[in-house]
Amino acid sequence: MRRRDFLTVTAGGAFASAQGAPAPAPGQPAASKPNVLLLFTDQHRFDALGCAGDRVLRTPNLDALAARGVRFSHAFTPTPVCIAARMSLITGHRAGRTHWFGNQKLPGLAPPRPTLMQLLAEAGYRTHAVGKMHFHGLHYGLHRHERMEEGVAFRVDDDYLMYLKMNRVRTRYPQGLRDLLYLQPQTSGIPGEHAQSTWIADRSIAFLREHVRYRRNRPFFLWTSWLAPHPPYAPCEPYDSMYNPAEMPLPVYADRPLASLPAPAWSERARLDGAHLDAGRMRRIRALCYGQILHVDRGVGRILEELNRLGLTENTVVVFTSDHGDMLGDHGLSQKSVPYEHSVRIPLILRWPGRTKPGAVRDDLVGLTDLLPTLVREVGLQYPGREPMPPGESLLSAEGGGLASGRDAYFIDYGHGAARWISIRTRTHKYALWASAGREELYDLKADPQERRNLAGQQPALARELRERVLAWERENGFADSFQAGGFRVYPEPEPPAEAPRNVVINEGRWPENLPEDERNTVESYAEAFTRAIARETTLAPEKLSLKTYRLKGGAPLAGTPWEEAWKRAEP
Repeated sequence: MRRRDFLTVTAGGAFASAQGAPAPAPGQPAASKPNVLLLFTDQHRFDALGCAGDRVLRTPNLDALAARGVRFSHAFTPTPVCIAARMSLITGHRAGRTHWFGNQKLPGLAPPRPTLMQLLAEAGYRTHAVGKMHFHGLHYGLHRHERMEEGVAFRVDDDYLMYLKMNRVRTRYPQGLRDLLYLQPQTSGIPGEHAQSTWIADRSIAFLREHVRYRRNRPFFLWTSWLAPHPPYAPCEPYDSMYNPAEMPLPVYADRPLASLPAPAWSERARLDGAHLDAGRMRRIRALCYGQILHVDRGVGRILEELNRLGLTENTVVVFTSDHGDMLGDHGLSQKSVPYEHSVRIPLILRWPGRTKPGAVRDDLVGLTDLLPTLVREVGLQYPGREPMPPGESLLSAEGGGLASGRDAYFIDYGHGAARWISIRTRTHKYALWASAGREELYDLKADPQERRNLAGQQPALARELRERVLAWERENGFADSFQAGGFRVYPEPEPPAEAPRNVVINEGRWPENLPEDERNTVESYAEAFTRAIARETTLAPEKLSLKTYRLKGGAPLAGTPWEEAWKRAEP
């Protein structure tokens, strides 16, 4: 059999050629290698932590983790959307290499890239994941994945849905409704002991116990991945009432003129369906989002407590981070996929016993693409020599945690074709180049941290300098079809609509409709689910939402709900 070439790490930390050594056989001791616990949230703003300065949100367990490790205050996602960010995390490569430029990819098969889980498995680790991966059923080197996903087509394919069935929890949308109410405040009817964030922590703790019992001498990689605080904003009791909406801050720059936004961002305003200018609704949304984060924080505390009880704390690396942020109405936008701070900046905490300085806060410009290189270097993982090594750096290259190189910028990109943009984030400025009309945005983040004043026209020399850096990066790391006739390819942009854009996106999973006949009575009817969801939401009313659009798009009938008459009047 042909031998494989690898890159491995020398004692000094440099990459050197080596021949592939066999991984430890199952059950053999591997005490020199630390366990790795990756605590991961979905759509979590960088500032939504007590230790990051939020004066309302309570995250005592994550704050305690930061106090025992290093917190990176300027961490970024490489691409601010779920799948693309996760693919960059597990491969260390950017969208131009993974072919995932959003929650979609380029046509055809993506080129295979070694993943973090594959490298760890070859080094003798047991690799396990609980929760949302967004990998569409693929494992990418995980020995096992206990799934809790979005948009599920068949109940049998989702471990969490099967758990609810086994425990006779009669619900239709355990994560909240994802159609008319997707980005609106709503109430979950799932009992707390069976709620999604509880299940994630429960199953993670179960893995730790089983691993210690049956594989004590083998290191593990556990990826604990919550769906929260990703919308729908529907925490279970008591987290739906933990925060007073009156205490919630309103969005920043919610009245940003639509014409000042590039056209691809208009859809993120439309999906809010007017919530960004509705103070009561927006405050309730944020209170529910904070409730989701608090639920996650308590799960983090339970998992870390179990780690300690099992005697694993001193030999376990713990990382807490997220795939991207959430605009939460800032700039009048929802969700992510834009280059603004609350979309692209993420929380990142690293605790590596004996290596990280407790309580340290580093302002290095780092990102998800640095996690794989960190573990390759610091654990001594073998990387296939035939593959290009990812360009990231070790988060421990500086003593106590941080980068030794003094990186001066981090590049962020998103989309393809007319929706493409590339951004450079320096220590002081943010520049973004859009394919839509060739728009340029330049912000002085020291003087204008809320990104209200686009200086591209006022500081042409700086804009030109950063544009050249962005274009050079795109040529090396991005997509070849971003260029045409030697220049950046620009697409025409439509005129902004006369009225504020409003929209409803139907993206529910079809699993309730696909149940066998004899299981149909194990879930709520749509009318029951919708009625429960709006029961406590005093800031919602049918006239506030786009019911006519909902009907045109084939949304489920609201017959039998308190909004039935309004739904009938909205007939197209």
